Amino acid sequence: MKFSICIPNYNYERYVGRTVRSALAQTYEDLEILVSDNASTDRSVEVIRDAGDARVHLSVNQCNVGFAGNLDRAARMATGDRMIMLSSDDLMLPDALATYRALYDALGERGESCVASAAWDVIDADDRVTGYTGPNSAIWKATDRVPELEKQLGCPVYGVKACELLKRCILAMKSPFNFAATVYPRRLYQAIEGYGGMRLINPDKWFHWRLLGVADTAYFLDRRLFAYRCHSSNQLSQETSMSSLKYLVDEYVSTLELDNGLLAKAGLSREDAIAAFVENDIANHGLATLARGQRQRGRRILDFGRATYPLHMRRNRKAWALAALLALGPVGQRLARSAYRRWNEKLERAGRE
Repeated sequence: MKFSICIPNYNYERYVGRTVRSALAQTYEDLEILVSDNASTDRSVEVIRDAGDARVHLSVNQCNVGFAGNLDRAARMATGDRMIMLSSDDLMLPDALATYRALYDALGERGESCVASAAWDVIDADDRVTGYTGPNSAIWKATDRVPELEKQLGCPVYGVKACELLKRCILAMKSPFNFAATVYPRRLYQAIEGYGGMRLINPDKWFHWRLLGVADTAYFLDRRLFAYRCHSSNQLSQETSMSSLKYLVDEYVSTLELDNGLLAKAGLSREDAIAAFVENDIANHGLATLARGQRQRGRRILDFGRATYPLHMRRNRKAWALAALLALGPVGQRLARSAYRRWNEKLERAGRE
């Protein structure tokens, strides 16, 4: 089994060398590393070429084709049986591929329609571990555990039919997987024609939903196999600095582009998807933003919801609460902070049950 490690890069000369070396350091050696440089203006290309390993293949774009476009540029070079999209500032831990190979060996023929992901460490700009991200309790349930796979892999393993996981993801407006930690057969990538260029900042969630549309099963390994780098220039920071508006546009577009096939597989209607967008991306997101003291940004989120789905906004009690709290000024901000704290405590209790 050959793995294709696809690395899209743009101006990450500080990190991309470490990323490539982490892929080369895998204990499982049947791999190729495919880097697509998106017309970087720093020394990224030189750093990548300095890797000096025949398994590293570099393609340099003549012009910047955007984030999603560059993901597909990297992926189109793949010749392996399994693919992983690795950000050029993140790291693979040495046993990542060996663990995934063990999973696919255990699954046998079922692995040909299986998507899998894993936990990761959160690291800073200097590779220091600052946190950990495991399975999202809103998506992966304790009842999903697969004891027979856990015995073979030596870690907690969650397994769900793709149709059920897709339903959970749409209703929670969440991605089921950690971006850089996700592995899938190349034929599934080809079946959905890759990422496409129709998202401004968050193409991976839409890609993962579509992957579930053509997969049979999905798994999450609660073992640290990757490291996600949190710094001032990565995607999460960009979402914050851009007032979340690009993120909201992506979420809104998803409610429009969910085709009948994906909705049918999830057992949902378009009304269900729209209601989930209003509940999660407008009401809950707006309340959380207000609770953090960002009143102007909370107002923008509310206005975005009213502009896109005014009828559904009028039906949602949390949206009404957001509007009322915003109108109360500083008092509403304090009330939002208290309400959001209680809401988080409720979610934590539900996740433990």
